[in-house]
Amino acid sequence: MKILARTGLLAVIIAAAFAGPLARAQDGAKNPVVAVVDGSKITLSDIERIRGQLPPQAQAYPMSMLFDFVIGNIVNTRLVANEARRTGLAEDAEIKRRLAGIEAQVLEQEYMSRQLAGQVTDAKLKARFQAFLNENPSRDEVHARHILVKTEAEAKAVVERLRAGEKFEKLARQLSTGPSGKNGGDLGYFTADRMVPPFSAAAFEIRPGNYTEKPVKTRFGWHVIKVEDRRATKAPSFEASKARMREEMRKTLSDEIIAGLRKKAQVEIFGPQGRPGGKKAK
Repeated sequence: MKILARTGLLAVIIAAAFAGPLARAQDGAKNPVVAVVDGSKITLSDIERIRGQLPPQAQAYPMSMLFDFVIGNIVNTRLVANEARRTGLAEDAEIKRRLAGIEAQVLEQEYMSRQLAGQVTDAKLKARFQAFLNENPSRDEVHARHILVKTEAEAKAVVERLRAGEKFEKLARQLSTGPSGKNGGDLGYFTADRMVPPFSAAAFEIRPGNYTEKPVKTRFGWHVIKVEDRRATKAPSFEASKARMREEMRKTLSDEIIAGLRKKAQVEIFGPQGRPGGKKAK
């Protein structure tokens, strides 16, 4: 477990032991007691909860590898905490203040977790996904190259050289003043709204494999455009979008819950100097 220790997971494990959604009550056979520290039980669900809060690369380890490392650190933490209580440290005013902060975080996380559990469902996510598809229908996009020069005369000269059989990509590298010139003028795929109107209008009228016989003027200069391909945009799948939509929905619902609580509460914020008149906010 030296790899885990080097990645700083010890701190994560200790923090996770005091925060995160609480483990739900489970049947004893499914949630056995895996250790006892001075009468305080540690269950398998405690280990699983902490495992679920580790970085993905750590979660990939099998439980057989993680168990000793996790349980060892939990036991050590509880032993030291018990000794701190025995010496009266838990009664220190500053420690009480910090413990109250940790308690508030745990309560916040668990309350929000329970509130959102029944609201962020697959059915609602699918409805959200369908609404997204309705608002973002498939559109055409083209894969194009261009050669950008300063004057119409220069652009017409480029067209003549193309007619004579010179390669578009080679001319783009030699003559184009645009940043894509070094890549043979390649702009990749884009939809009409991604480019300035005169450029898009011309590009979407060209059949794949052809170039503009008449140069196109924009505020950037004069363009000779070649279209390599045209296709319809492909919508993402529900499965590919599910995780992102879940987080977005959780964020939206969380914001709504907090906004509702703020409306019912009296909140005063005084800034870093404390209360007006020199009195610090409690």
